[in-house]
Amino acid sequence: MSLSNNSASVLNEGGAARAPKRLLDFAQSGPYFAALLLVALVAFWPSYLSLGFGASSAYIHLHATTATLWILMLIAQPTLIRARRMDIHRILGRFSQGLAAVVLMSVVFLAHSRIKGLEGEAYGRQTYILYLQASIAFLFSLSYVMALVTRRSAALHARFMVCTGMTLLDPIVIRLMFWANPTPTWNYQWFTFGLTDSVFLALIFLERDRPTGRQVFPAILGVFMLMQVPALFGLTNTPLWQAFARWFAALPLT
Repeated sequence: MSLSNNSASVLNEGGAARAPKRLLDFAQSGPYFAALLLVALVAFWPSYLSLGFGASSAYIHLHATTATLWILMLIAQPTLIRARRMDIHRILGRFSQGLAAVVLMSVVFLAHSRIKGLEGEAYGRQTYILYLQASIAFLFSLSYVMALVTRRSAALHARFMVCTGMTLLDPIVIRLMFWANPTPTWNYQWFTFGLTDSVFLALIFLERDRPTGRQVFPAILGVFMLMQVPALFGLTNTPLWQAFARWFAALPLT
């Protein structure tokens, strides 16, 4: 993303030309997602990449592969727009529908493989992680479905696609934090969720003068914050969520 000049002529009250406002250009968001991919490679190095192929399950490999492909798509799509290759952009957009489905399947299978058969304290910790996985899957799905629904509006579609990438900030950053200190005395989600929300707020501020599309980020931020509440305030220990976790763990998925 970068700032671009507003093409409309802007005049002050005296009729003199005024400098045009600078607006976000999401056709230049590719480098930002490329940077996120580099950070992800660092974040997952100690717990995944450095361990070798045989050290992780097929479900982990599936999730890592599909998540990486998704980030690569978020890099490629705005790059194709800038290159005026809308033909390839549309082909990749159709491919993204299948990829999004596999991304969600990988989250479900990974979550099930990790909670299946657990008991006691380990099971209790995993029910919390299960909520994080479920909330990411929901937020990703919501953002992508809205991107599909609004695909004929470039202003809305681009922003909802950016929101799919925002779901990756928490799992990436929190692994960096656990690498730095694997035994925290506080819930790292306060920082990772706060970082995600801060990025949304920065985008909202930068978009305050945008004539179209600026309603996307406030709306999705509200949903993000709502989904963050159970993880931050211990609501994953409620009987309702525990009952869901038991039902999910008993499914014959993995």
